[in-house]
Amino acid sequence: MSNFIKTYDLSERITFIEKKNDKDKLGGNIVIDTVVFSCWASVQSQFLNEVKSTIGTILEDTLTFIIRYQQVAAIKNTMKIEWSNEIYEIVKINRGVARKDFTTIIAKAVS
Repeated sequence: MSNFIKTYDLSERITFIEKKNDKDKLGGNIVIDTVVFSCWASVQSQFLNEVKSTIGTILEDTLTFIIRYQQVAAIKNTMKIEWSNEIYEIVKINRGVARKDFTTIIAKAVS
């Protein structure tokens, strides 16, 4: 898929978020969402044939985020993506290790 992506296709800003342990005002432990980094992405929805074939699977209702391979932090499956005021859980990360050009991330909206 990334063979057809050009840099100018990366037109959507996405943010990677992960949970971190912190302290509240009283010194108690809390878990907060922390921004790891933001980057430009190409956001692609499923085609109709893909929608039909993914019904009832983990890939149902997913989006594909394509970003540059080189980022300021490593991307982990435990992170979430914020895009267009919605949060997405990462389902799969495909790093473009052969050409080191783009990383493809499949993610699902959090209900």
